[in-house]
Amino acid sequence: MSTVELREQAKALIDGMSGPQFRVASEFLAFVKARKSDVATREPLSIPGFEESFARGMKDIKAKRTTPWREARADV
Repeated sequence: MSTVELREQAKALIDGMSGPQFRVASEFLAFVKARKSDVATREPLSIPGFEESFARGMKDIKAKRTTPWREARADV
């Protein structure tokens, strides 16, 4: 996926976020930018298929095909 496509996808995701979601996303992006050379940031990107899986997960979140963690882990 090209940088332009990634920016367009990110913008579409941002435009669909509520205020609290946008705040979390903004904080995460600031964190990633500040830690751009961090091993923990590079590691997931080196996993084959990670980016595609992440994109699918984001689409599932946007389509509300998720389970609240309290329901998934009622024992926690």
